[in-house]
Amino acid sequence: MEKKAFYVLKDFEENLKVTSGKNYVAKCPKCGKWNLYISKTTGLYNCFTGGCDFKGILQDFLPERPTTGATHTGEFYPKKKKIRFVAETSRAEKDSVKMMPTDYKRLTPETLTKIKRVTEVAETADLDEQAARHYLSAMGISLQTAALARVGCLTTRFTNPDSKAENGETLHLRSLAYVNYVNGQAVNVKYRSCEVSRSTPKDNEGRTVFMKYWNQDSPTTPCAPYHIDCINPLRVEEEVIERLIITEGEKDVLSLLEAGYRYVISVPNGASCVPSKAFEAFEEWLAPVNDVVLCGDTDLPGRTLVKKLADYFGPRSLTVQLPADCKDISEVLVSYGVETVRSIIDGAQPLATDDIITVEERADQVMEVLQGRYDKGYEVGFGPLTDRVFHPTDLGGLIIVTGKPNSGKTDFLNDLTCRLMMKTGRHVCYLSFEVPDKNKHIAQLVRLALGQVNTARYTREELEPLIHYLHTHMVHLDMHEVSPTPAHILERADRVRRTMPMEYLVIDPYLFMEVETGRYSSETQAIKAMLTQVQTWGRTHGVWVVIVAHPRKLMKLWGSNDTEDIDMYTIAGSANWANLADFILSITRVDEEEKRYTRLDMLKVRDQDLCRKGTVVYVRQPCGRYDERESVEQVQAEMQGLVLERDSAPWLR
Repeated sequence: MEKKAFYVLKDFEENLKVTSGKNYVAKCPKCGKWNLYISKTTGLYNCFTGGCDFKGILQDFLPERPTTGATHTGEFYPKKKKIRFVAETSRAEKDSVKMMPTDYKRLTPETLTKIKRVTEVAETADLDEQAARHYLSAMGISLQTAALARVGCLTTRFTNPDSKAENGETLHLRSLAYVNYVNGQAVNVKYRSCEVSRSTPKDNEGRTVFMKYWNQDSPTTPCAPYHIDCINPLRVEEEVIERLIITEGEKDVLSLLEAGYRYVISVPNGASCVPSKAFEAFEEWLAPVNDVVLCGDTDLPGRTLVKKLADYFGPRSLTVQLPADCKDISEVLVSYGVETVRSIIDGAQPLATDDIITVEERADQVMEVLQGRYDKGYEVGFGPLTDRVFHPTDLGGLIIVTGKPNSGKTDFLNDLTCRLMMKTGRHVCYLSFEVPDKNKHIAQLVRLALGQVNTARYTREELEPLIHYLHTHMVHLDMHEVSPTPAHILERADRVRRTMPMEYLVIDPYLFMEVETGRYSSETQAIKAMLTQVQTWGRTHGVWVVIVAHPRKLMKLWGSNDTEDIDMYTIAGSANWANLADFILSITRVDEEEKRYTRLDMLKVRDQDLCRKGTVVYVRQPCGRYDERESVEQVQAEMQGLVLERDSAPWLR
């Protein structure tokens, strides 16, 4: 065939094999061998003969050029559509491009001529190949598998880092050569010594011990994953590769090839591999892979590698369970044979995660719920009317308290949290931006616990037990050192949680928190992110995060001076307050001549098994305690002289 700068499919019609797979097989016009593969869908072609670099794309597969009209030919091409939004990228990202498989440079002829192929012939007089065969046999790897993987052998130089010599001792050892190919071209080689150890030729179980020295030649950094050509789109007939196995080392690849698996690769540089760099050039090759079986070593570096690979491949990741006495899959092959290797690989399971909950793993807990044995919550200390609308469990989550300015939100929360500490033994962490004097805040909690306004008549000995009790059940956060971002708040709350119990974290008010907004994050998005973050933290640790949030500016009702009622969607900033909260309660203070009371409206209850939405009214004692009442009419009657029960006894005796 005449040499051309560009080719079309018709140029190969006389030297083309039509296959049932994804690619044509053709005779290469450069080397003359039937190793040219042409994609039927993309027109990409590549010759897999070593040393032949004939590759490209057929011109009749090229898409129309998205350029403007060519006036000199009279042709017209539509303009590109305007891009309405481009994500902000760093300077480094703008100046860099991804690697491609064709970027890997070939090994030099001088390097390749030193390497001799391991063959399948019965006998060999070559001492290097004899050493390689001995090693492969000890590893349970046949000559057929080694030859298929194009494993080589040679005597090469290594440096012994443990030597007392200044630059290390130089050793010349017979070695195995793992030659790696990309698009049929040798791009890197890793050498592994295969001579028997002179100091310890046998281990405790009588198995041969080999010297372990490594070296490699690679013109390109990072190295390509070993055996990556097995998923080369021009060599794979399947549209979908059901399973690709990724190992930590080249020997593991041979062991799995020995077990009959076709799609097996190993990461470059072992456990220190950075997946994003290692697989950058091969993202399109990896795209058709359905499941990725991560078959790493069982030591700490190996488990760390599996974690990194699982993060990179995401939901496609499957993991294996090796026998306790085997460090890697190669040891499984030697100790237990091919069938055990197959059962391990075929039994690969998705990575265990708390994000996926199956019925089977919760069967016992579900049975407990069905039989009535579950967390039924606890009374908060006000009485039965409040318990109907607010009956928390120890699950934790997100509680939002809203109300107009000066409606008594903080005052009511002081009473609520003091009751939780004194009557239920819960522990509270306060982040109170509106209470700068922490001494006065703690003193107010003491008054609430005593039920007294004037505490001057109490002796130090009488007050110290209360102060000590509060010391063991509450703490304040002070954000003077850092900005009050959600991350900083939760980090400090977590410090508290690790040193003392915590069931409630009170953030009063949200107005002082700093959430990140900007060009790519609106206030609504920032609030959603913040609420999700604190709710997740609360549920993870069994803590109720209580946030005081003010409403937006309320609109006046038509024809009246009254304003609209507060509901879940009047909280300033975002509807996500309503969407994400587990409880939303509104505090309203009514101060009229004939009726003075505080109203709690429970606007949202996520789990309505224990309580419901509803309203409770309270009268406030001078000490700050709130007594629940059945109705506004009862409040009015009390103001006119009706004597009703009040919570006046000390809470700690």
